[in-house]
Amino acid sequence: MTEKPTWALVTGASGGLGESFAALLAVDGWNLVLAARSKERLEAVAERIEKTSKVQVEVLALDLSELGAGKRLHDECAKRNIEIELLVNNAGSGLFGESVELPVDRVEAMLCLNVIALTELSSLFGRDMKARGKGRILNVASLAGLGSMPYFASYGATKSYVLSYSLALRAELKPYGVGVSCVLPGYIRTGFDGNAGIESRKYRAFSDRNAMDAEAVARRGLAALARGRGYAIAGASNKLSAFGMALIPASRLPFLMKPFLDRLVADKRA
Repeated sequence: MTEKPTWALVTGASGGLGESFAALLAVDGWNLVLAARSKERLEAVAERIEKTSKVQVEVLALDLSELGAGKRLHDECAKRNIEIELLVNNAGSGLFGESVELPVDRVEAMLCLNVIALTELSSLFGRDMKARGKGRILNVASLAGLGSMPYFASYGATKSYVLSYSLALRAELKPYGVGVSCVLPGYIRTGFDGNAGIESRKYRAFSDRNAMDAEAVARRGLAALARGRGYAIAGASNKLSAFGMALIPASRLPFLMKPFLDRLVADKRA
């Protein structure tokens, strides 16, 4: 993706999709800043990457769900004299359940991570890229952001924001030589379901049957960024789902999806 080794920052890089982004970028010769909460897991990822490549890897452990964490991350890169030319905003979390029953503090943390941190990082590093006249930003949204989804109401809304924000930012920064893209995956084989609080075995089985490998999603996102695409939906079946969702009136879609989701989680409610 680049003629000479430069620095890329990957958030949520302690495993799953974030680790896949980091590994693929390392193959292309990017030096890496890896950010996530767990220093131990980040160091393990860094060690695996350094064993198979000659790139430099820096680890920054912080919780991006805390207000102001994005600025602290930006400041730390500046302190280390690292110019980020590729930002991958991968860090994110989900919550599954009836909206009025979810713990408010967990919803707030998710909103801070999925929306505020992503916006803060895109703004701060995007400003640097604009000043230099080059750079790229890849934001990770979700297929859930294309329609209102019961039990994923807040999560889906954050991912809708990510797509909308990314497309607008792309138009603003393109004249300055900065590219912005967004990748929309569906189910991925990561620990998302457990972290989101999904306990239904039936739902998890459905998720696993329809899940993509994290590396395949990361490849699709990086390819979209390299080609200057505004956004890309990862996976043929997800593209088909997106097409079908677009044909249904926005006000009707959640009422059509709810009975289907109710059947998936019926084993947990029994």
